[in-house]
Amino acid sequence: MKTLTCFIMISALLLMGNLACDSESSSNGTTEVCDNDLDDDGDGYIDCDDQDCWDAAVCNGGAEVCDNGTDDDGDGFVDCNDLDCAAECEYTETCDNGVDDDDDGFVDCDDQDCFNNQACHTTTDEVCDNGIDDDGDGHVDCDDSDCAGDASCIVVEVCDNGLDDDGDGFADCDDFDCADGCEYAEVCDNGIDDDGDGFVDCEDQDCDAHQSCNEPLPEICNDGLDNDADGYFDCDDFDCLEAPACQPAHELCGNGMDDDGDGLVDCADEDCFEAPACQTPREICDDGADNNGNGLIDCDDDECFSDPYCQVVFPEDCANGMD
Repeated sequence: MKTLTCFIMISALLLMGNLACDSESSSNGTTEVCDNDLDDDGDGYIDCDDQDCWDAAVCNGGAEVCDNGTDDDGDGFVDCNDLDCAAECEYTETCDNGVDDDDDGFVDCDDQDCFNNQACHTTTDEVCDNGIDDDGDGHVDCDDSDCAGDASCIVVEVCDNGLDDDGDGFADCDDFDCADGCEYAEVCDNGIDDDGDGFVDCEDQDCDAHQSCNEPLPEICNDGLDNDADGYFDCDDFDCLEAPACQPAHELCGNGMDDDGDGLVDCADEDCFEAPACQTPREICDDGADNNGNGLIDCDDDECFSDPYCQVVFPEDCANGMD
């Protein structure tokens, strides 16, 4: 009897265990749908959290959903700005078909609807006035060095706003750019007392901050003053390197003076080596004078040995036994 009772109890326990396993397996005959926020198969896990969805495309960076404001496929472009949504966004400008889809007069990337579209970010040139980092270097429009010379990035001085618009350190009428726009004030570089107060140009206090009155003065190269206030004066200033007053003096080759101050006078100075006054005179072979001052006259001087005059044999030379 005891054996039968034990068998019945064991069988009951096994049956209860099987029932429990069946309930945990959850299968109510419904498959989990992986993108509807519901626990379709009743296993306590929803969408991509359910292992049944781990291989689903939507749970692995799937296709772009074109109306949820999310970059579903993780490519940096959202909804209709993603090329994956071209077919679903047919009521806006399609940005890569060469057609003015929304009939606003602008085609593809010229249409503002496409400024952020993936198809319009293939250019390597920065457009300097569209608010977009077209070349993807992290700098937009005029902040990009590519736009340094672009007309849209050249700032002009506004002459009545109290600002240094062009960034040159001078504002409004103190800036040269405003000379024509400030005609009722003192013009600071025209030599005229424009405002009739008795002071002209930089002497007028209206010009104290003006660009023309704050430029360094040129160095005058022979007045003993540091005119441009750079710490150097006259010929010691680099500005005077080419000034006539700072060119080195030349030795005059016959005045008995050391004109260039190098310690050598006249023909002793190498500057005079080619000067006519410093050339040694040659001996004239038939004038009876010691022309080159070496103590030998005419044919007695070595310089005359080959001179035709000294090749002539005179009678008195024969009498003296000369050949």
